[in-house]
Amino acid sequence: MKKSYINKYIVGAGMIILSSCKVGGDVNVSPNQSPNAVSGFMLTSAIQAVGGINGSGAGTNINSFTGELYSQYIAETQYTNESLFSLKQYDYQSYYTGPLTDLKTVIAVNTDPVKKNQSIVTRFGSNNNQIAAARILTAFVYLTITDRWGDIPYSQALSGAANFSPAFDAQKDVYAGLIKELDQAQQQFDSKGDLDAGADILFNGDSGKWKRWANSLHAIMALRLSKVDPTTGRAEFAKAVAAGLMTSNDDNATYKYLAAQTNENPYFNNYRNRYDYAVSSLMVNTLQGLKDPRLTAYVAPTVDGTYVGLPYGTYGGALKSYKIGTRDKPGTVSQIGEAYSSQNSPSVWTSYAQILFAQAEAAHLGWISGGDNAAADFYNKGITASLAQNSINGTDAAAYIAQDAVKFSASTAMDQIMLQKWIAGFLSDGWETWAEYRRTGLPKLLDPVPGSLSPNQFIPRRQQYPQTEIDQNKANYQTVIGRQGPDALDTRMYWDKK
Repeated sequence: MKKSYINKYIVGAGMIILSSCKVGGDVNVSPNQSPNAVSGFMLTSAIQAVGGINGSGAGTNINSFTGELYSQYIAETQYTNESLFSLKQYDYQSYYTGPLTDLKTVIAVNTDPVKKNQSIVTRFGSNNNQIAAARILTAFVYLTITDRWGDIPYSQALSGAANFSPAFDAQKDVYAGLIKELDQAQQQFDSKGDLDAGADILFNGDSGKWKRWANSLHAIMALRLSKVDPTTGRAEFAKAVAAGLMTSNDDNATYKYLAAQTNENPYFNNYRNRYDYAVSSLMVNTLQGLKDPRLTAYVAPTVDGTYVGLPYGTYGGALKSYKIGTRDKPGTVSQIGEAYSSQNSPSVWTSYAQILFAQAEAAHLGWISGGDNAAADFYNKGITASLAQNSINGTDAAAYIAQDAVKFSASTAMDQIMLQKWIAGFLSDGWETWAEYRRTGLPKLLDPVPGSLSPNQFIPRRQQYPQTEIDQNKANYQTVIGRQGPDALDTRMYWDKK
């Protein structure tokens, strides 16, 4: 009886659809939606996916809880799975099916001879400019993926039904491909006006900012090669500098959350009722030790008006020693400051300060001219830019830099540069900070983490591939672990050398 009912339902549905096609069109096509992909909306969708539109700190979100935990900016207050590295497999499918697919569509629509000249496409900017922006954001997403997992599907990815089992590209080749992509994309922008500011919610349509972001990402990737291939790294860094890096905080790649629950800051979302995260004692103690004026922006006061961090990796019964509290009723450890955890607090994916610190390191390494005198100048400018980003004036910045503990010294250059870079990156792109820690071993984080479940309790060097690769792409999975090494948290990727 049940089977007969289902068969009748399917036949009946088919008759309705066929009848509808004859008299008025397909009932599966909405009369209120365009049959064509709207390129500007697809760009917006991709940016929102990377920003974390639903207020979540997971998935494709650059401002991810996990990245910030690995970087030890924050500590977990009750569920300690991620700070103790008990979660090993992370899924990257949402990157491919979300922003990367949207961006591929933007490129396809603006390339299609039939569609690219339609007003529904050109209203968002010239074809070249839309393609260039999509290529740059695509490179940024792929950079995040490869720095998390190592070798990844890249050249054969996004092929749809043509290839459901893409091979894994070696990270060395992914890096080479992304550097080339960024270089070409920033050169592709034309003079036919900016992008539509409503669609481009990252840079408000400013093509110049897109170009400088692309070159800055190029520089970041070049510096990542400092131990594995310094010759190539130095040459690529010089190319990026010559093409034009970020020039001020106005160039920051900033994702703007809204005062709306549909697109709110993930820490505000968490603090609605869970309060899973406090600022780490490492961050609080570092800021206090340096008399850093960013303390009150980064950290909320406790119940007695002081600033107290939660030791990273605290778990089990030890957590009972700390009262977490709420926004209205603070506890004995500090929550994230309201400047970084309000509903519309922005997230800076790549900052001018970060790029200045990159140039400080490059000068110290001899990759660019000026030696340690230039390194000191870039270092001071990086601190000043980060302080200004947090509304701290130039006079206070100068006083901060003049302290003996902060003043640049060539003998401790790398320690100082990387420490200030870490401070400046608070709750921005935690994946990037984690990558820089793995590259340099700086600043000195708690590593190993007592009680953690990673090999020898060390901070992971990578994340394990999703189960879907093991189940559905087994041959390529076996090939990649044979080349890269075991699918484990302590396997070092291409650029991660001791």
